[in-house]
Amino acid sequence: MNYENPELLEQLAGEYVLGTLRGPARPRFARLCVVSATARQALHRWEDDLTELSRVLAPVQPSARVWPEIRQRAIGAGAANAPRPPTWRTWQMAAAASVVAAALIVGLVVHERQAPLQSIAVLGPDAAHPQWRVERPRELTALTIRVVGPVQLAPGKSYELWALPRGRKPVSLGLLPSGGKLERALTDVQRAALFASDQIAVSVEPTGGSPTDSPTGPVVIVATLAALG
Repeated sequence: MNYENPELLEQLAGEYVLGTLRGPARPRFARLCVVSATARQALHRWEDDLTELSRVLAPVQPSARVWPEIRQRAIGAGAANAPRPPTWRTWQMAAAASVVAAALIVGLVVHERQAPLQSIAVLGPDAAHPQWRVERPRELTALTIRVVGPVQLAPGKSYELWALPRGRKPVSLGLLPSGGKLERALTDVQRAALFASDQIAVSVEPTGGSPTDSPTGPVVIVATLAALG
């Protein structure tokens, strides 16, 4: 099995986190994560993504019969070979459906990740102290901004990101996050500004961003932008 295949690693990591990776494959993948940084990164991405998903899902209250039936199956109401209650097949079908649903989730997410994001800039006061990494999909329809280092900000202030198109005034790309990651869709104006830029910049602005369409506070970071063609 080729564990250097990114698509395979995403599939295994997704199934591991969702609990559908069974048998010898599960401990084998756990051992792989010990020695492979790529496998660990895939695992951590899935853990982070599933944690974010769980936060937006509404809790579901199980029916009153769930726990009695679990106790009956766990401790038994008779011999191990006693006839199964009529609801057992329903439980089997539900379990099978959950496995299928989990497999579909893995497949859909892996499909979305087949086109990896491209890093276009790393922002920080210097190369040794990065704070944000800016990434883009191939089509440049959005930006993903990840916090990769400590971000300190005075009360009442925000960091704002700017495209610096050649021969034109800066165009705001929105506020920068102070933790985690942020995905932001780009307008046509922002996309055009990025395509015309060799650099992007970060300014310190009032909370909520610049009150004008230009930087009003000090520009604290200017970074070279990777080619966007």
